[in-house]
Amino acid sequence: MRIKHHLYLFFIFILAACSSTKSLKQENSEKDHLSVEVQRQFDYYFYEGVRLKELQKYDQALETFKMCLAIDSLNAGAQAVGMNDEALRCMETAVKLQPQNWWYNLQLITLYSNKKDWTAAIETALNVQHYYPNKEDIYNILTSLYRQTQEYDKAIAAYDKLESLTGIDQSISFEKFRLYVQLNKFKKGIAEIDKLINKYPTETRYQVLRGDIFMQQKMADKAFEIYQSVLKNDPQNAYVYVSLSEYYKSENQPEKAMESIENALKSDELDVDTKMEILGQYVEKVVKDSTKLDETESLFKLLTDRYPLEEQVHGYYAVFLQFRNRNSEAISELETMININPKNQQTWLRLIQLYLGDKKFSDLITVTDRAIEELPKIPAWYFYRGIGQFQLEEYHQALDSYKTGLPFIDAGQAGMKSDFYAQIGDIYFKLEQKDSAFVNYENSLAANPKNIMVMNNYAYYLSLEKKDLRKAEKMSAKTVELDPKNSTYLDTYAWILYQEANYSLAKFYIERAIDNLSKDEDPGIILDHYGDILWMNSKDDNKDDAKALEMWQKSYDSGNKTEELKKKIENKGWERK
Repeated sequence: MRIKHHLYLFFIFILAACSSTKSLKQENSEKDHLSVEVQRQFDYYFYEGVRLKELQKYDQALETFKMCLAIDSLNAGAQAVGMNDEALRCMETAVKLQPQNWWYNLQLITLYSNKKDWTAAIETALNVQHYYPNKEDIYNILTSLYRQTQEYDKAIAAYDKLESLTGIDQSISFEKFRLYVQLNKFKKGIAEIDKLINKYPTETRYQVLRGDIFMQQKMADKAFEIYQSVLKNDPQNAYVYVSLSEYYKSENQPEKAMESIENALKSDELDVDTKMEILGQYVEKVVKDSTKLDETESLFKLLTDRYPLEEQVHGYYAVFLQFRNRNSEAISELETMININPKNQQTWLRLIQLYLGDKKFSDLITVTDRAIEELPKIPAWYFYRGIGQFQLEEYHQALDSYKTGLPFIDAGQAGMKSDFYAQIGDIYFKLEQKDSAFVNYENSLAANPKNIMVMNNYAYYLSLEKKDLRKAEKMSAKTVELDPKNSTYLDTYAWILYQEANYSLAKFYIERAIDNLSKDEDPGIILDHYGDILWMNSKDDNKDDAKALEMWQKSYDSGNKTEELKKKIENKGWERK
């Protein structure tokens, strides 16, 4: 069991409290005198506890400190172990005995802060300030405490004292600026930035920041004046281009905004991390801007040439290439990323999805094999390898992939586990091991009862076997309820109703399936089913026979050239009982 953070603080406190054991014992010698031998035993356990704490073996350290408590129950350090109130009382006593002890006071402030007793913490910090008026740390503590109590004026006063010790400092000025903004004292906040500008006149980033503040205050014209002034003196300043892009966006000038970002990315002043942050914010607009296709690609090539070992540069370029439907080049960039960092899961996943999208199943199997070699415990690799093998009708190999990957699925990945079992079920059905298929569909739904695709497939396969049709109907009805315009789910439901001889209702749902067919869906099986339903629906009056033959023919012409369908067309149906 891991020790919680508050116990760790108590261990730190113990080090201080127990280190003062000798002085405390001198004050209370009649109460807690130990023999030399027992004192030696106490010290052994104490320092062993400290050693274990430093090794982050907190459970063992806790037990060791408890041994201290068993030897000397009156020792302040031992009493502090894991007991908030006792620890606080002991530390308050320690501070009373040695009010100038910096370490004791610091621990007392920590204990008060843990209890959110900000008033007591501030009072203790002010007492410390009395003894250490020139110690910078106490003013950092005070500013933090005053922030907790939202006493921003007092926090600023503490920063002023700190500034008098350190001189004008960027971090202090920025903190004071933020506090003045909290107090709606914008002029005083801006004055803090002006101090930096006056002290560092050649540091144009402070001037740019001044402009950014004007932008935040909806004073775009003043901001633009500052940006232009900076550019006049420093035309290569990358930061001002970033700020100018925000200005141009606010002025509804997207082309100039993009131009400013491109200038920033081309600059040598910005480090690669900053450039990647900027590029990440604008990459979608960059890759979609068809009016600047050549210029945008030149920018990416410039960045990849300048930063050949920077993963993100190649990653963003791959996104650009994918948007341009240049997948083979995108794959090349992703391969470069893998060469740079073969342990990056996201890169492997992007590469896998590209091969899957392009239906390059042999390449998909190859890349998943490589991913497994680098990161063998990622279940997704086995899932996608199984898809590639299934599509190539390598069913036994696919089954092996899924069974190998299953143990790597964490308890919290119920959806993935459900998908694995669903794929295994599909494979068993292809291998005509129907009972095994149904067992795995059950396992899939046990992992994720809302897996709508599994419900549909399971129901459809039951209908093909004419097995447990009531169960199939119930599952299929649920899929139609959840997705009422899905032609596949509507077709399954209609086909189950057909198997149950409910022909009129089957006709209603198969026609809904036809109505919701999208242009990219294969209509063959649905049209075949429609023909069968029409044929049986008209067995009493023959009114739908001609339409049934028409649907069968359309199904055949669409590519569904099965022998069974061919016979139905040639025989013009079958004898109805």
